[in-house]
Amino acid sequence: MSQSKFWHEGRLLAKLSGPIIVGQLGQNLIILADTIMVGSLGPLALGASAFAGSVFVVFLIFAFGVLAPITALIAKAEGQEDHPRGGVLLHHSVGIALGLSAFLVAVLYILMSQLHLLGQTKDVIDLALPFFEITIWSLLPSLLYQTYKQFTDGIGKTKVGMGVMIFGVVFNIAGNFVLINGYWGFPKLGLNGAAWATLMARTLMALAMIAFVHFHPMFKKYLTERWSHRFDRHLTKSLIRLGLPTGMTYIFEVGAFSAAAVMMGWFGSSPLAAHQITISLASMTFLVTIGVGIAASIRVGYEIGRDDRRQARFAGMTAIKIGATYMAVCGVLFMSLRWHLPKIYVTDPDVIAIAAGLFIIVALFQIFDGIQAVSIGALRGMSDTQIPGIIAFFAYWIIGLPTGYFLAFHAGVGPMGVWIGLLIALIIASSLLTLRFHILSNRYLKP
Repeated sequence: MSQSKFWHEGRLLAKLSGPIIVGQLGQNLIILADTIMVGSLGPLALGASAFAGSVFVVFLIFAFGVLAPITALIAKAEGQEDHPRGGVLLHHSVGIALGLSAFLVAVLYILMSQLHLLGQTKDVIDLALPFFEITIWSLLPSLLYQTYKQFTDGIGKTKVGMGVMIFGVVFNIAGNFVLINGYWGFPKLGLNGAAWATLMARTLMALAMIAFVHFHPMFKKYLTERWSHRFDRHLTKSLIRLGLPTGMTYIFEVGAFSAAAVMMGWFGSSPLAAHQITISLASMTFLVTIGVGIAASIRVGYEIGRDDRRQARFAGMTAIKIGATYMAVCGVLFMSLRWHLPKIYVTDPDVIAIAAGLFIIVALFQIFDGIQAVSIGALRGMSDTQIPGIIAFFAYWIIGLPTGYFLAFHAGVGPMGVWIGLLIALIIASSLLTLRFHILSNRYLKP
């Protein structure tokens, strides 16, 4: 393939992924704004919100994963110029989002009565419960926003979701300011004010996306069929079959990093603080590759829809190369600044020294993390979700975490051993996922 073709594909991926990346950053800014503004209420409030949020986010991420493959299917319909099919997929996606929300809200309410079993103090639980209950109700608007965003992303209108997300971030910050502190005649709600602000922001974001899609003229060609409570059972089952493995893949990865944090905590507060510093910075660079991965799923799905199988393979491979290159640059920066970056967060020399050591692992970690994130997206564009889920489980839970535990606690490596285990997991996951895309896309080229 010529260099000009590579740069052309790169520009297409950048055009798609740019707004998605901004949207991903917006999601993090909402969490960051809540953390900073709740922090002014004191450590107890901050601990309660962090505890409730950490439980809730597991279910939210799973639900986002279930909905994730829909983007590629809509992109495929767009490539086929079957616009009504895109509307049908949106209709069924909304139905799945509603059903999934009802199920998860019921599960979260049951879980709410059992939060005291998770080892927190009574003061934290008492403060977290009302915050958690309010937050539960933000699940439905979050999934509706995500569903409509999947649709607009799938047809290439990625700026729509970005614009609504920016509005949501601004509203959430303003809502926190007013409701936490009780300004301008509003009641002073303290910690619960942050939950109400987030609920209102997510609700307005969902309503904005729904209104924009259903009333803007550019979407009329997609919404030619009347919506009703009736759904195609076969299509619904097909979407769920694709989505559930992706949701579990997200859980396997998030759960692995949560387990790693628990293991780091066994070494004491300094290693745990160093872990939080490194993972927070690594997560920020990872957001970019998530955007590239979503763009890869759109491009691969679109080209499959056009029946240009060679271009679908080229788009996926180009995205993987871009993700690896970007993360390699980030890795070099982490290595070069490993003694300076921890000082943004702390002044404790022990924490700085441990974090500086971990950043050596992170520098390598970045490359493979980027490759696996983009390759999963490219495979999702081919509607391949089950095997990537198995690969994620095998890499993290069968190999990575046990290896990290052995190195850290039995081989004398210490805290760095946990991160070496994560690095090994990412090397295995990225290699197997890239190999799978190579094999599938090669096989797909054959008549």
